[in-house]
Amino acid sequence: MAVVPSDIDALFKKFNEFHPRLKFTVERGDDRINFLDVTIFIHNNNFVFDWYRKPTFSGRFLNFLSNHPLSQKRGTVFSLVDRAFLLSDYKFHSKNLIFIINTLLDNDYPITFIFETVNQRIKHLLKSKHVTQLTSTDISNNKETVSWLTVPFIPFHTEKFKRFNCNDIRVSYRSPNKMGKYIKVQKDALKKNCKSNVVYKISCNDCDASYVGQTGRQLKTRISEHRNHIRHKSATRSVVTEHRLFNNHDFRWDDVKILDEEPIYRKRLISEMVNIKKQTNSLNLQTDTEGLHKAYLPIINKM
Repeated sequence: MAVVPSDIDALFKKFNEFHPRLKFTVERGDDRINFLDVTIFIHNNNFVFDWYRKPTFSGRFLNFLSNHPLSQKRGTVFSLVDRAFLLSDYKFHSKNLIFIINTLLDNDYPITFIFETVNQRIKHLLKSKHVTQLTSTDISNNKETVSWLTVPFIPFHTEKFKRFNCNDIRVSYRSPNKMGKYIKVQKDALKKNCKSNVVYKISCNDCDASYVGQTGRQLKTRISEHRNHIRHKSATRSVVTEHRLFNNHDFRWDDVKILDEEPIYRKRLISEMVNIKKQTNSLNLQTDTEGLHKAYLPIINKM
């Protein structure tokens, strides 16, 4: 909020009376104020904008010599150009462009790559500024369903997947080595029964039968459902309940094993099917593994 100087103290006091824990602050900006990534100036009673960087700005970006696909490094340049030109008035463009070039040089980007990519992005911004926007009807009619193929990035090898890029398929890359692999956050470990997004195995206490399942909820919730299902008077019974009733057996409810942890549902289903096939005396129905192609069976048998 912008107010005249004579009203600042009264308005400030009024705002701080709303709640004891709610305290507002005043920033006197000398005809300017920093908001998010923008510095807002008042010049001749008009607002003028420039790209703002915090004092803690380190200048570190994705290094050109890092093990990442070239498209991600080009995207780094694109994002800097967008900030420099879209968040600032034209009079600051030259200053911001020089800053971008120096910053990219500090991150080992070749000068030829910098100029080529910067020019490419500036041409795109100029072109998009003059292109007539599609109507909402046109956008809805041109929507296409796109499937993404994500592969680990391996230099000189992964680029071969580019040939799969077509109208309905796109290839994206991920780094096989992530920071979480090397930097461990010291958090309290969850108890086993409180974990979610898991593939689990329940073993019979009286024979070698076992049941494998998956759940996105907490494990203790799903196990409680298995355990209490025998009390339900329903026409259909689960395979676990059937085994308990017909054989007078029970399961090791306090010794449930987590076979895998996977947050992505489709991958978790595949893991569930693989682990079902690995059981020697599985209680799972045949339909539980219908989605697993038979070509994988020889590999699973060797695991």
